[in-house]
Amino acid sequence: MSSGGGRLAAIDVGSNTILLTVADADPDHGLRIVEEAEDQPRLGAGLGRSGRLQEDAIRRALHTLTRMRDVCRRLDVHRIGGVATAAVREAANGGEFVQRVRELDIPLRVISPEAEAALSYRSAAYRFGREGRMLVADIGGGSLELTGAETGAVSLILSLPLGAVRLTELSLSGEELHRHIQQALAAAVSGDQWRHSRVIGCGGTFATLASMVLARRGEKRDEIHGTSIEGDEVRQLLERLSGMSLEERRKVPGIRAERADIIVAGIAVVQELLEVVGIGGVTVSGFGVRDGLLLEMMGME
Repeated sequence: MSSGGGRLAAIDVGSNTILLTVADADPDHGLRIVEEAEDQPRLGAGLGRSGRLQEDAIRRALHTLTRMRDVCRRLDVHRIGGVATAAVREAANGGEFVQRVRELDIPLRVISPEAEAALSYRSAAYRFGREGRMLVADIGGGSLELTGAETGAVSLILSLPLGAVRLTELSLSGEELHRHIQQALAAAVSGDQWRHSRVIGCGGTFATLASMVLARRGEKRDEIHGTSIEGDEVRQLLERLSGMSLEERRKVPGIRAERADIIVAGIAVVQELLEVVGIGGVTVSGFGVRDGLLLEMMGME
């Protein structure tokens, strides 16, 4: 992609959610968000069992992407960047899906786990600064991306199969779920190395977690960016949600109904990550892969 400004659009095709950000980009003044949109076609549904994207999920995703393309046309977007992550990356028919999306005039490309993690880190560094030690966690539907850096020097890039949809589809008991997550994290992450880090969380799980925490605190604000959440709040909320039926979870303030079935698995990853690295809380970013992609399109660090 060439660098530059103008009106840009970034589309992130994830395992659960497809997201669009349209922004006016000025290399001297940064990004000004014009419009955002999202939908949950759950493209990765059933992928773990079949190894393929299911046709009904593909149709839902293409419908969402057609609407997003139309938004870009209506807003006179100069350039679109689209990336696909875990579900498309892993599916045997991922290439066929990409071709169908390109036929909609959306230049979609499949990115590696490392590139996905790098985009999340680029966004976090832009929004929160590069000072000190920072661990960026992006929990999607199919995977968890972790990027660790100290004063901007990246020394850890990991992708683990700990996405909220993937874990939910394993149908594990609560104890089995936590053991599964613990084992994967302990084998991959050095708690001692990242013990005094800032943990920045992005993605749908963290956004939903922040919304629920703010509702429990009685804070009435729409903006979740920059919300700090204590580890005790994560544990208490997870314990409460784990004891609820699906219908009860759908009624919890701050949670969208379409995320109620996967939120327990997602928050379990947050809890276990904080425990493995021995950190008492997390700061939530309202930005992520799309933000990093826009910065990449602008040629900005």
